[in-house]
Amino acid sequence: MNTGLSSIHSGETPLAGRVEEVYLLSKLMCKLYAASRRDTLTNISRRLGVSVQELSRIMHGKEPVGAKRVADLVSRLAYVDEDAELRRSIHEAPLPFPHLNNLTSRYPLSLYCFLYKAMDAVRGLEFGYIVTVEGAGLVLATLMAVALGKRLVYGIKAAKVAGGRSFTAGQGPVYSLDATRRIVSFPSALDLKGEMAVVVDGVVWTGATVKSMSRYVVKKGGVVEAAVLMVTTREVVEKLERELEYPVHALLTL
Repeated sequence: MNTGLSSIHSGETPLAGRVEEVYLLSKLMCKLYAASRRDTLTNISRRLGVSVQELSRIMHGKEPVGAKRVADLVSRLAYVDEDAELRRSIHEAPLPFPHLNNLTSRYPLSLYCFLYKAMDAVRGLEFGYIVTVEGAGLVLATLMAVALGKRLVYGIKAAKVAGGRSFTAGQGPVYSLDATRRIVSFPSALDLKGEMAVVVDGVVWTGATVKSMSRYVVKKGGVVEAAVLMVTTREVVEKLERELEYPVHALLTL
């Protein structure tokens, strides 16, 4: 997926400006993705007042688009309900919720929707680290780190079977076996003393991983500013808001 982020990221641009630029561009790409799932490029181009060729170049990241033009195109696409299309994408995914980490593999352009929502969630926050775990959350966290110039820290998922043997997620769905415990391993030598961090998770259906990331940041001397969850339920959000001392942002609720 060509995100076009390299063309808008600049170390000289203030953080607030970078957040806004990434927010607008990813929102445009998200709405174009959602619109293209329900309509033809010809009809979309007519609504936007551009040629099909120009629209195609924009969608493939080959057409430079200024900030004012992006804002104008986003306003013309206000009729598009991207959340509805994301939910349809989820229901079409090969595996049902909660095993949805393959959503962004089957529909990579859906990442734009999560990215713009994430930018909105961290707007106004000052932080230096993004903490996540492998899976769909790692993909989003990486895009955020690249766009905002933040440091990325991620954990490796594993499962420990009764008897002490540990397996990584890549060795199979061992978490479905009896007498297993899912664990996440984070970098042990990292020092986060005095640092602010945002935790990012993909599909959240208990909140255990979010709390694990929070404990890791605190143990290393850091402070969690907020949690960004790609997909979860309202019940999980309410539970985490009661248990955690920082804002919890759900990008899509089911």
